[in-house]
Amino acid sequence: MRDEEYAGYCCLIIAILCDLNADEARKMYQYGPDHPLCQKIMKKKIHREGFDKLDQNEKGKVMAQLLNQGYSVDAVADAFLCFPSTVRRRAREYREKGEEDADAPSQICRRGFF
Repeated sequence: MRDEEYAGYCCLIIAILCDLNADEARKMYQYGPDHPLCQKIMKKKIHREGFDKLDQNEKGKVMAQLLNQGYSVDAVADAFLCFPSTVRRRAREYREKGEEDADAPSQICRRGFF
């Protein structure tokens, strides 16, 4: 077989091992991991370590923060191994909870100090 025939298999292996999509894996195969474009691709990937240990409220907080940092909904969903709709819902619930906490009177006001 020629080298071109193996290219698809190599890209598939790169995609699986590096958690890349097809386009990213093809660029990694063509240019190599030391190329600035490939380093940029790997830098933008979200690392999943520790996400499974968070409870639902903490996940919502982290999801909202990642979305605010510019990550796409699909990238965050891939990192948390869930659907994009789950990311949008949990981030929205976290934001709404934060707004409710900001609207609530403080403990000092409840005790009658003010």
